[in-house]
Amino acid sequence: MLIYESTEQFLAEPEPRRYLHTVILTALRDKAERVEVRFMEGEGTLYYRVDGRDWELMPPPEDVYPVLKDTVREVARLVRPERPDLTVLFGTPEGRFEPLEIGWLTYQLGGYWVDIAVRIDPREPFGYIRFDIDDSHEFTEAAGEALAGYAEVLGQDEQD
Repeated sequence: MLIYESTEQFLAEPEPRRYLHTVILTALRDKAERVEVRFMEGEGTLYYRVDGRDWELMPPPEDVYPVLKDTVREVARLVRPERPDLTVLFGTPEGRFEPLEIGWLTYQLGGYWVDIAVRIDPREPFGYIRFDIDDSHEFTEAAGEALAGYAEVLGQDEQD
């Protein structure tokens, strides 16, 4: 479970959780149906799907990228199936089958609760994290207010 209660609580979170909060709040504000972080060797790319179109956004910060899958595993309820014994007869030599970790993340935004479907492709250094959000438009206003509070605090910090 990931909980947003206030800007102060949000700022007290570790950097990877703050990043995850920001990604989810922005997705809710923008009415995204899907959020996906695709991992490549040494970097990642963030995509949102809004109205059936994929939008590429800023990549995860370098210090957050390596621990993002573990951070999602900490806050989500996932089923991690054991890898079956099988031989891959095509594709990459020494390849192996890695089943997806599937579950949900309950996100609490003030008095609202959002259950978000989560899928993690555990292959390293590749794979992805996918969040599927149903009815994100119901949380647009609350998410926008939370992000505005965060932006206000960031603006004050820059002035000081």
